[in-house]
Amino acid sequence: MSCENKPRGNDPGVAEPGIARQDGAAGRPGGHAYLFGLGSPHGGDRLGWLVAEWLGDTLRERDDITVARLDQPVDLFLHAVTPRDRLLLVDAMRGQGPPGTLKVFAPAELPEAAARLSSHGLDLASTLALVEALGLFRAGIRIIGIEMPGPDMTAPKLDEAQVRRLHAVVLGWLDAG
Repeated sequence: MSCENKPRGNDPGVAEPGIARQDGAAGRPGGHAYLFGLGSPHGGDRLGWLVAEWLGDTLRERDDITVARLDQPVDLFLHAVTPRDRLLLVDAMRGQGPPGTLKVFAPAELPEAAARLSSHGLDLASTLALVEALGLFRAGIRIIGIEMPGPDMTAPKLDEAQVRRLHAVVLGWLDAG
């Protein structure tokens, strides 16, 4: 699973590792779609990054989405987002079911524990509150939480059924916009 290095933001000369960028959707009524995998290179917290890498490869032919890995939620502000754009965040979570459980949340439905799980500075809930205050992503925000494996499992993974469900959820979100 690897993402292509593509230009970042409005500067076609700046490449950023771990990003699959497509630029053809600027004229769509719903704006551009951003899918950010939150996480780190360590343990179960890698799930968001693994999903972003896999989806970056899977969706690379689409021109209506940017897929990237983020270390922390506030890093979404490193991208040239507008109020017309849509946002889908994928993050590891705990306490919502067996390992690999997928749950989709609107920002107001986000469990407090999941909101704080991957933060390194400004947590997810606070970042989303800032996004709202700035009037960004008015076309919609969704969060997909993936239950982390237990502490004895160092290599997080999703089975084929979970991958199919994740793919279907993401395509449904993209096509609805």
